[in-house]
Amino acid sequence: MKDYPLIKYVVTFIIGIILQSIINIEIETLLYYFIFAFLISATLFLIFKKSQCSLLVSLSIYFLIFITGASYFAINELVKNEYPFEKSRIKDAVVYGSVSKVNLLHDTKLTFVVEVDSVKIEQKLYSLTDNFLCSINQPKRKNLAKFYDEIEIGNRVEIKGTVQKGRERRNPGEFDYYKYLLSKEITALIYLKDVNNIKIENRENAPFKNAIFQTRKRTSEIIDNIYNKKTAALIKGLLLADRSEIDYRAKESFINAGVIHVLAVSGLHVGFIVVIFLFLFNRFNIYIRTLLTIIGLILFLLLTNSPPSVFRATIMAVVMLLSFLSNRGYNPINSLALAALILLLLNPSDLFSPGFQLSFSAVLSILILYPIFKQKIDLLNVKNKIIKYLLLFSAVSFAAQLGTLPFTLIYFHKLSLISLVANLFVIPLIGIIICLAILSVSISLFWVWGGMIYASANMLTADILFDFVELFGGFEISHLYITDFSIIDSLIYYFFFSLSLYALWKFKSLIRYFIFMILITANLFLFLSLDNKDLLPDGKFSILMIDIGQGDSFLLKFPDGTTAMIDAGNATSYFDNGERVILPLLKTLGINEIDYAFISHVDGDHYRGFLSMFPKGIINRVYKPIIDTTQMKDVNLEKIISNEKINMTYYRKEILSFGSIQFYILNDTTLSNYKRFDSNNKSGIFKIVHGENSFLFMGDAEKISERLWINVYKSFLQSDVLKVGHHGSKTSSSDKFLNIVNPDIALISAGAFNNFNHPSPIIMDKLRERMIDIYRTDQEGAILIQSDGERITKIDWKEL
Repeated sequence: MKDYPLIKYVVTFIIGIILQSIINIEIETLLYYFIFAFLISATLFLIFKKSQCSLLVSLSIYFLIFITGASYFAINELVKNEYPFEKSRIKDAVVYGSVSKVNLLHDTKLTFVVEVDSVKIEQKLYSLTDNFLCSINQPKRKNLAKFYDEIEIGNRVEIKGTVQKGRERRNPGEFDYYKYLLSKEITALIYLKDVNNIKIENRENAPFKNAIFQTRKRTSEIIDNIYNKKTAALIKGLLLADRSEIDYRAKESFINAGVIHVLAVSGLHVGFIVVIFLFLFNRFNIYIRTLLTIIGLILFLLLTNSPPSVFRATIMAVVMLLSFLSNRGYNPINSLALAALILLLLNPSDLFSPGFQLSFSAVLSILILYPIFKQKIDLLNVKNKIIKYLLLFSAVSFAAQLGTLPFTLIYFHKLSLISLVANLFVIPLIGIIICLAILSVSISLFWVWGGMIYASANMLTADILFDFVELFGGFEISHLYITDFSIIDSLIYYFFFSLSLYALWKFKSLIRYFIFMILITANLFLFLSLDNKDLLPDGKFSILMIDIGQGDSFLLKFPDGTTAMIDAGNATSYFDNGERVILPLLKTLGINEIDYAFISHVDGDHYRGFLSMFPKGIINRVYKPIIDTTQMKDVNLEKIISNEKINMTYYRKEILSFGSIQFYILNDTTLSNYKRFDSNNKSGIFKIVHGENSFLFMGDAEKISERLWINVYKSFLQSDVLKVGHHGSKTSSSDKFLNIVNPDIALISAGAFNNFNHPSPIIMDKLRERMIDIYRTDQEGAILIQSDGERITKIDWKEL
């Protein structure tokens, strides 16, 4: 460690931050420790000479740095705010504050951050010191664009809209948006649909920040003018660190191919920028060329809004350039440590951000592993320069992947099997795209047609990139979906990773190293499995009421391992629950197929989520109501099912057996009353019996349907758990029906703040009067209950 004097102190500082985040020691106690550590270190340092008690002095200094890290993080956390109101959604709130950041305009949506000093709610004024993210969805782009041209950072504004808490983790494996916002020091959201609800009270601005924003805005406008929409989204991601316009499916392909890192502006992009600038300034002497390159790097850092990965790369590049300029040795590990220290001093919470973790782990792994890999490659005496280049390039990519693997699995849950090959093609293409993007934008400042020529070449290159990534990412064998990878698993991985490095250095015999690695790998998999938790264990009957907003979706797993799904929520052009919620959820739970899919009835909020699932080949059989040929959506649905060659059965009185489970389909399609029902009342009605426990699912059945089933089935309808009909609407759940069913638990699937005001307060009162436990997705997110045949237990999946 003598060659790396800074990194050992930075690592100690980081350990202090991590332990404080876990243990959460009181700030007063930390300050006592800090004073004690400082006095001890200073005393030992002054009393003893370097040759005496050097170990004791070193330990005291390390302890001081450790306590400093913990104290610094604790102090930083003191000033952090949470969502400031009791109600998670407040309509017609008036927010007063100053604009601190404006994001780029996207079609009909604009977001910006407001430093809020007060909020008026129902004529009462609350004083705050929070940051709110304001989101405007304005159908008329012209009005929004006009406001976008007027707003500046530093302007004081008055905003009337809906204040809302960010969406927390609502389903297993889902992204916690609220936690993410807090990491960005944003405590609440403001939603509005009309820019007329924003009044600019004072046009004072922050000159420096506003200059950066105006530069970003002008650059974005040039990109939009000379590129098509798809390529423009990519270019903005690469030059402006704004990936929000890149299509969701395109991002998934990049993840599957193991090349998502190229979309996050990082050291790779900064490296390209350095090469481009050094080439452009080649005619100047070394001092001017280095100075101009450093200025260019800083401008690029500001242009991207200074994400941790770019900040880290910029610091390292600047230190490298200054080292070469001064003819001093350059130590990349110390430069990396310096960049980490500066970032953590600015904001210690960045340590827990994906950008920081992925960026620093990738570079550190490259710096440690690449020299070892290069040494092994050199021993091969490869004569062909191209093959040797490919081997060295692959070594860099492989080293980065080994270092970032735990974070990749935690955040993306995917292990790419083709990333080494994909990176060989993608990284050079990205370099070409960045170079052409800079040229096209720069030339367009004074010659639009010239810029468009380079842009045309770049669009062709981008199309090749997208086609390649889509091809590689679309292979079934392109990646493995890894679930339940935890922080503990990460620590285990890095421990065994360190052992393998030690073995690589220690063992000279290839056979011994190979045997050792087999043992290491076997133990790694063994230890990684120790903390695995199965949300839907075999041997129990599990019901997961999925939070898919306004609609229904229930995942069932029977004791014998059979799986079923009742409904799959809605899918629109803006958001597909099947693709964006249910499929990722199934992968998180390790479920590869659905044996039985039950479409309660053909309403969009119940069946459309299945449409993106059918082509995946994961659904074996579909049950649905008898086709209504007057409804084109029903006709089209059956065509899709037929085209995908999925077995289909219409509802009729039937009993399905799944081990110890009896699944009763109660629809009696022979009854004359049933034939006259509308779509809601033809909903599939299911009773499930598991030992002494019973469950009744009512779809969107209303009172007229309830009366029929009461007359037909009478006391057989009695169940411990009732899936309340029609999302708790007052058109369902009559008194007589509730008295017959007499449930202990009521499940209600409804969207938070839905436009239908589901569930109805009338129905809620009925359920409370009967002392029924009520579980609602709009209030709690996904609900998991399990039955062992004797007891029904609600499982807190967020704690597992």
